[in-house]
Amino acid sequence: MVLPAQPAGAIPLANPSFEDEPAVGQAPRGWENCGFEEESPPDVQPNGQFGVTQAAAHGNTYLGMVVRDNDSWECAGQPLPHPLRADTCYRLTLQACRAETYNSFSRISGQPANYNTPAVIRLWAGYVDKNKEGFELLAETEPVVHTGWKEYQLTFTSTAPYDYLYLEAYYDQGRPYPYNGNVLVDELSAVTPCYLVKAGEY
Repeated sequence: MVLPAQPAGAIPLANPSFEDEPAVGQAPRGWENCGFEEESPPDVQPNGQFGVTQAAAHGNTYLGMVVRDNDSWECAGQPLPHPLRADTCYRLTLQACRAETYNSFSRISGQPANYNTPAVIRLWAGYVDKNKEGFELLAETEPVVHTGWKEYQLTFTSTAPYDYLYLEAYYDQGRPYPYNGNVLVDELSAVTPCYLVKAGEY
């Protein structure tokens, strides 16, 4: 006898508000640096460096990620407590904005640069077992041009039972790139099946 599949439930994320001691080049508690090995990790902001002073949308701290003029960008990820279900519609909400000032140095010229060009946020899925093949781009925001917090709703359907989630800053493809830019992220929701969102049961 084959039992019917159980309905998918919401998948909670660890530290979805990125609460931690403010720090430069350190992914927040519960998150892992998934960027380029030779480049610095994302930041826990506001940390008093780079000129970022934006108050958090929720709690005290948030995630700061940049894209760079040497064609590299920052990414943070974490394992999911249980995998996404293939061919199931999900929704994730988050707060995002852009810092007008994110001062650092150009990787190309070595000179001071303001990483303040708008970037996008991309959501990827993969596997905790990095030897297991498969990555999928689940969703992407519009360019985050505003400097006040705004909620984004990302709706997606995974094609495989991925158990690792990546949050990535990436270039606005409508601009010449690579360039120096930033995006700030706060207050993620659980990864919630769409039917629960519509029913208000999450």
